[in-house]
Amino acid sequence: MITIAQKKKLKKVLKSGYSKAVQGILAEKNILNKKGVPYGESFIRHVFNGINSNQDIEDALFFLYQKRVSDTSKKLIERKEILEKSGSNK
Repeated sequence: MITIAQKKKLKKVLKSGYSKAVQGILAEKNILNKKGVPYGESFIRHVFNGINSNQDIEDALFFLYQKRVSDTSKKLIERKEILEKSGSNK
């Protein structure tokens, strides 16, 4: 189950719209609920908010968190390199 502290950290990075992204991650891995259908956005939000517990969804949330942190870091590095290149031309 996601703790309150984890939820706060996740929320800072994931912000809104994370449930669709989690659905995509689960679909890529062919992870379905007990009825054999994809998890709904509301259930994903319930897991995120600690109302329900589901290891597959929690894993997908942390995977998404890690991916977004990595993407943000890459963007910052790229921007820094661009600024350094343009600064050296002056």
